[in-house]
Order: sequence, then structure tokens, then C-alpha cells
Amino acid sequence: MANHREMRKSRVLVAAAGLLFGLLVVWGRVGWLQIVRHGYYAGRAELNQEQRVLLRPARGRLLARDGRVLARDVLTYSVSAAPKEMVEPRATARALATLLHEDARKMERAFASRPRFLWVKRRISPEIAEKIAARHDRGVYLSTEVQRVYPLGDAAAEVLGRTDLDDQGVDGLELQLDDALRGHPGWATLFRDGAGRSHALPRGLRRAPEDGDHVTLTIDADLQCIVASHLAAAVDSLKAVRGFAIFMDPRTGEVLASAVYPHLGPGRGRNWNFTDQYEPGSTYKVVVAGAALEEGVVSPDQVFQAAANGVCQVAPGAIFHDTHKAAEFRFRDAVRWSSNIVMGKVGCLLGAQRLYRYATALGFGSITGVSFPGEAGGKLRSPEHWSARSTPTIAIGHEVSVTPLQLTLAYASVANGGVMMRPMLVREVRDASGRVVRREQPEASHRVFSEHTTSLLREMLTAVVDSGTAKAARVAGLAIAGKTGTAQKYDAAIGTYGRGLYLSSFVGFVPAGDPRIVGVVVIDEPHSGKYYGGECAAPVFREVATDLWRLPNGPLGSGVMQIASRPPAPAPVIVPDLRLLPRVAAEQRLAAYALHARFAGAGPRVLAQEPAAGVAVERGAAVTAFLAARADSAGTMLPDVVGRSVREAVRMLSAYAVTAEIVGHGTVVRQIPVAGTRLPLAGHCVLTCAPGRAGEGPVAGLLPAAAPGAAAAGSAGGR
Repeated sequence: MANHREMRKSRVLVAAAGLLFGLLVVWGRVGWLQIVRHGYYAGRAELNQEQRVLLRPARGRLLARDGRVLARDVLTYSVSAAPKEMVEPRATARALATLLHEDARKMERAFASRPRFLWVKRRISPEIAEKIAARHDRGVYLSTEVQRVYPLGDAAAEVLGRTDLDDQGVDGLELQLDDALRGHPGWATLFRDGAGRSHALPRGLRRAPEDGDHVTLTIDADLQCIVASHLAAAVDSLKAVRGFAIFMDPRTGEVLASAVYPHLGPGRGRNWNFTDQYEPGSTYKVVVAGAALEEGVVSPDQVFQAAANGVCQVAPGAIFHDTHKAAEFRFRDAVRWSSNIVMGKVGCLLGAQRLYRYATALGFGSITGVSFPGEAGGKLRSPEHWSARSTPTIAIGHEVSVTPLQLTLAYASVANGGVMMRPMLVREVRDASGRVVRREQPEASHRVFSEHTTSLLREMLTAVVDSGTAKAARVAGLAIAGKTGTAQKYDAAIGTYGRGLYLSSFVGFVPAGDPRIVGVVVIDEPHSGKYYGGECAAPVFREVATDLWRLPNGPLGSGVMQIASRPPAPAPVIVPDLRLLPRVAAEQRLAAYALHARFAGAGPRVLAQEPAAGVAVERGAAVTAFLAARADSAGTMLPDVVGRSVREAVRMLSAYAVTAEIVGHGTVVRQIPVAGTRLPLAGHCVLTCAPGRAGEGPVAGLLPAAAPGAAAAGSAGGR
């Protein structure tokens, strides 16, 4: 009996010990989970119970210069499906196909191949989404999405670009400005219950998205549509491969329109005005014409021998042909009738170095820096890589490639009094609240030609339209200046210029006396029997100018408001000291300061200079270096200031302690007393001034150019 009690007692103790040990194990496990593994399981609970969702920002709008919307987001719907959840997948597929105007059999196969999930169609209209929602089909889901829409349609497709399904810019200005337009996403924390449903927490963590900025472009919506319409009509009627045109305000460098045709669709189209380069032909002759006038190599009425039969060898291996045949031309008539022979000879007189210098000053051979993706820089070889025939050939627009934007800027400098402007596509950027983030201002780059030279060029280019090769660009009552170009195209298949392959172009600005619009029109490979630039491209410019003139509030209409005020002159530079420098060293020092050298007299070194060292002058201005003593080195006679700007004339007279009385404005055309009168004077020196009558002296911007590539070789046939 005692043994039995002891056994029972032992069993109780063992059971108690086992129970205690079990409790210790449980408590240890609880402590392990609650203390040691607390962070791990708290993270798993948060992962299972909380959900962080992305809050997309609204993409900013693209606006025209007058505030009209060019690109914006609209709310759309997308349809997704889970066929496994459907009662009748095939019937549902047929019903959805009918509503979405899709192939029913194709949709049934899609449902069968992807039973868990598939996108049925994205970005459908709210009307269709409402009809689908009204069916209450199980396994069919509607979700909201945004879609980018462009009110101008295809007219501005290549310049504005496009976005992908995730509303990210993929080309054009949408890509270039994507960082500003897309904004910054936010996020919110939701609570998820056991059934998988999500609920917003009353005080859940949240960061609001920052909507994208709105960007106002320089594009004129009216002009963009006008250009696109007439360009498409011309390409279709001429049976051409393609066409492209770009228009700009020469006073500010703002791109007002950039159109191409045909439209190649997403992923294939690009804006050829910025990305493609071509041989410009005779439109490039403005370079040699302006350079020759600026350097004093030619005068407008100087007579040049041509060829009565229209064929002449201008340089070794360079035999040029003229369409308008004559034994001789005045220089102004050579421009008017686009004489290859005369312009080739003028190029030889100018020389390779000066021709190259002015071409690079006009921006050829390097990118312009415009805010557009994929800009091409053209091709312009340095003179050391030119052959004996290169100088006259480049003078007429061959052995060189340009972009339409580069050519537009070059002619814009002629229209703008010789000052090159930096191209602009963006006017201002505002955030979602309307606060100005960035505002762009027109910026003068440098001076290439004097106002006197550009006045002569505008007069000659006006004659081209009035009675020369571009008569098809004439508009009654509207003065238009321009130049035609007809260049043979290089055919890589045969290794030379292709027979019957032409690129027809026209460059012009309007009004000729006070240019507000400058534009380039290019028709590539017309096949209608016409191929001259005056027949194919000039009429497009005429129609654009006519429509623009009819706009009541357009830049060419009566009572028009200016697109933008004329910007200030280029920033000044300080004239360096040239005294006692050899001629070559003096020219190199001035070039380093973007100044142009004029030498007077003969001698080994510079003895004096005008303006003096330390004087602030306009970038690209001329500095006269005297290699011999001046006739009036003692300063006892009144200097000659005729042909000088008012500012320069007053500065020169001040150096002789002479006060000036100004009559009129512009450039000095007469002075009383005359130059050479002995000093001191009894009274004032009266300066009579007039706009555009004389030059301020030859000036040329000397900017370092990017290393140009090799141009395609071939015969010169531009007209």
C-alpha cells in the first residue's frame, strides 16, 4: 500500500515536472517571438496588412505662345479581364468584342490562353466604359488611366512628340521637356483586411504627388497649321518623297512653326527640320554674297564675266553651268538669276579661309544648341581638307550639308541687321500653381554682317522675288525677299549625283523692309515634271505668307502687335592692345576676342589702332590697325566719321575734343565741317544721320566652330 502511494506520488511529480517544463518551453517560445523575433513578425504583419500605392502626378501641359493648349492629359478607361472568374467566358468575350469593335474570335482565343488576367483594351472613351459597366459582368474590370491628347493632331506631331502608355515622353519636345512635365509621384498607405480588400486609414501615411510644370512654347498654333496644310498639299501635288518647313521670328530667334510631311507614325517619324541635313544648293549663296560685300571684294553693280553658252570652268576641275545664260552679269543680277559661274568666281576672289570663317560665323558645321532631341550639326570641312575645286563649289552650296534650322538662322541674321540670335523653342515654364519657374529671353549671339551689308542683301533678295528666280513667291501688296535653291541629290547606290533626283528649296523673309517672319521650305524629290526651287518650294512660302497676312491679329496683319521686341545688341567686348604687334599676331589677337581686323597702311608692326585699347565695342565689330603713321598723327584735323554709327562717330570726335550735334538717327551720311578741317573748331560738328544708308565697317563674328565632318562630293548643279 505504501509502495502504491509512493508510486502515485512519483507519477504526480513527474506529471507536474512535465507540465512545468512544457510551460517553460511555451513561455520561452513566447519570449523568443515577442522579444527576439518581434521585428521580423511585425514586418510580416505590416506587409500583409498594409499596402503602399503609387499616386501618379498630373503631367504638365504644352501651350502655344498665346496660351492655347497643344498637349494635355484626359481621363480614359482601360478594360481588363479574369476569364477564370467568369460564368460564361465565351459569351462575355463576344459581348466585349461587340462593344469595343474588336474581332470576337480573336478575343475568345485570348480569354482561353490567359485565364487569370489580361488587358482587353486600354484607353477607351468614357461612353464605352459606361456601357461595359452597365453589364455588371463578373470578371470584367474597369480602371481609370490618363491619355495624352494633341488638339492640333498631325499638324504638330513631329515637333511636339508623344508619350508612351505610362505617360512618359518618348520623342520630340515631350521627351526633351519630360523632366519638367512629368512631375514627381506620391504614395499612400492602405489597410488590407483578411478578405484582401483595401481600406484607407484615417491617419495613414501619405505623400501627395507633385504635378508637372506647364511649358509655354514659342510655337504659333495658327502658323503651324497653315504651314502643315500647304506643305502637305505641295508634297501630294508634286508627288514628292517628303517635305519639311520651318518658320522663325528673326528678331528673337523664336521658332514659330516646324512641320513635316508625310507623317510616319509613332516610333518612325522625326522632325527633319532639326535632325536631317542636306546639300542646300543656291540658297547657300547668301554666305558668299554677304561675305564678299562685307569684305569689300565686290560691289553690287560690279560686272563679272559669265558665259553666253552658260558653261564655264571656274577652277581646275570645276565646270559650272548657268540656267539663265548671259555673257556677263552685274553682281546684283548674278544673285537675282542665281548664276553659278559668277558666284563661283566670287568665292575664288574671297578665298577659302574667309569663306570658311563667315560660314562658321553663320553657324554652319556645328549644332545650334536648340532644345530639341537629336539635332544634327551639318557638315562643313575645314579648308585644309578642301580640294582645288572646293572653294567655288562650296560657294554655290555643294560639298556642304546644312539643316533647315541652320539655314533659317543664317537668313534670320540677314533679316535682323546682321545679328545672329540663339534659337528658342521654350518661352516659359510655370508650376501647377501658376508660379513662373523659368522664363527664357531672346539672346543675341554675335554680329556677322554690318547693317549696311544686310541692307544690300535684303535689296538683292527682294529683287530675286520681284523679278528673278522666285517670282512664284510674289504676293501683291506684300514685299517678300528670298532665294531659291535646286540641288542634285547624291545617290549612294551609284556613288555620284543621281539623275533626276533633286531637292528643291526656298528661303525667304517678310516683309522685306521690316522682316517679322523668316522661313525655309524644302521639297524632296518632286516627280511631277517640276523640280526647280522657284517652281516647287516658293509657291508654298507664298501661300503661307498670304494666309498669315489675312489673319486679323497675325504678325503680318494690319494693326498687328509685335511678336516680341527686338533684343539688345550682343554683349560688348573690350578691345585689346595691338600696338607693336606684327600684322598676323594682331589679327589672331582680335579673332580671339571675336573682333574683325582692318589694316591701314603698310609696315611690319601696328603703330596705332582705332578704337583704342580698353574701349568696349560690340562683339564682332571692326578694329582698324594702322601699320604706318596716320596722315594726321598729331590730331590737328577733323576726322572722317561718315559711314560710322552715331556712337562710334561721337567717340571719335570726343578724342579730338569736338562736340557733336546729331540730326536724324542711324548712320552718319554727312558731316559739317568736312573731314580734314583744321582744329580746333569754332562750334559743333553737325552729323546728319539716316537709317540703312552706310555701314559701320565690316564686321564678322569669329566663333570657334565644332570640327566639321566630310561633305559628300559631287558636281555643282544648284540653281
